[in-house]
Amino acid sequence: MFDLLLNGEYWMAALTILALAFIQNISFTLVSRSRNRDNKKYHLICSLFSNGIWFLTFRELVTRDMTLTLFTMTGSVYGMTISMWVERILGAQSDSHIKKTDPIPGLLKRIEELENQVRQLMPTLT
Repeated sequence: MFDLLLNGEYWMAALTILALAFIQNISFTLVSRSRNRDNKKYHLICSLFSNGIWFLTFRELVTRDMTLTLFTMTGSVYGMTISMWVERILGAQSDSHIKKTDPIPGLLKRIEELENQVRQLMPTLT
């Protein structure tokens, strides 16, 4: 046990895995958020980054025979922060390609009318 704690190679491998785990979750958050934006170039870059880090992480895990457990949540939070910063710079917005209009004229108004009718009937049903 004590030999393991004094082993410099073990600690270097552990720190490498921790760094890769952190970066992997940053890249996952970036690529996840980029899927919901209207900028294909942004998504392409994030996908390349995410897949590259995934490959490096698992290569390291296999060659070092280690498990991935730490720094993943923190990496996700930092990834979200970085993604929001990049999105603000690019002006990338969520669902900007979807028109905010009524797809069928009068549909939303009719749904609202039906909901009101149901609300009026509910007290009599209970």
